[in-house]
Amino acid sequence: MNDLLENKTIEDEMIPVMNRFLSFIPGISKSLAVPVVYAENLTKKEFIEKWVSRNKPCLVKNAVLHWPAVQKWKHQEYWLSQCDNFDINVYPHQNFNTHERQDAGKEVMPFHKAIERLFSDNEDTVSLPAEHITENGRFAKIKADMPGFTFLPETENPRYYQRMRFFSYRRAATGWHYHGIDETLMCQVNGTKRVALLSPEIPKPAYITKYLNQENYLNNEPFNVQHDINPYLVDVEEGDALYIPPYWHHVVVPVDGKVGFTVAFCWKSPLHILGDFSNYFVRALYKQGMWPLNINTFFMPLLGCYAGTSHLIRKLSRRV
Repeated sequence: MNDLLENKTIEDEMIPVMNRFLSFIPGISKSLAVPVVYAENLTKKEFIEKWVSRNKPCLVKNAVLHWPAVQKWKHQEYWLSQCDNFDINVYPHQNFNTHERQDAGKEVMPFHKAIERLFSDNEDTVSLPAEHITENGRFAKIKADMPGFTFLPETENPRYYQRMRFFSYRRAATGWHYHGIDETLMCQVNGTKRVALLSPEIPKPAYITKYLNQENYLNNEPFNVQHDINPYLVDVEEGDALYIPPYWHHVVVPVDGKVGFTVAFCWKSPLHILGDFSNYFVRALYKQGMWPLNINTFFMPLLGCYAGTSHLIRKLSRRV
């Protein structure tokens, strides 16, 4: 997988960003390959049973190549004609975890000006992160540009995340994080992104999670994990979608300085995924949900009983 780190198509300007977010991970130079499947050959049954139910990532080639968004969103004029000129947050840097880093340099400006700035290529980094796409929201007119997936025709609404949100960027990476709940298809509408992932079976999960969440790698603090933690590395190209299961730490970096658009599509995880209490991240989910005291304090044990039973049944039937 060395070619994914040293790919000659990466513009020189992105190499320092790649190194900043990836180089501290032991074994990154000999990363594992994310399995690849093709949307035209993938059924819903296969996708759910082989990947979602087993909490394993895969790259779905051509998953959104049929979306009108792939062609329309490349043009500045389209955005200006479809969206009103509401105020929006614009960030001149990577997408960070901590509020202090993320809010540094934030500007509020009219959407049309933000789009013109995004397409102008007059500065190093521009990010318009996590805008929701709903039937009646301010991006309602572009919802028709994303007609769904052939291999996933119907899904339940997510438990926590919005169903659809999109990221507009130029040179903006997103730091290491994981989704504690809900399933995600990271759909690459325009541009290419490089994604590294860490399995929830990593050693020292509490230490690694704290290190990544606090973004200690940005401070050049030593990463005190000496042995290979078997990272995965994959390029998600225009028209592809990466399935990112819950509990998988991941970092996302553009491979060039071009304007890009990414859509995150989320849906509810199967109940048994929330019932594997041998998983550090599942235990952390319930711990976080029960404290401080609120309505979830009473709901989480009930969910845990149902989810744990579902996981046990699958395990006894050898489907886990």
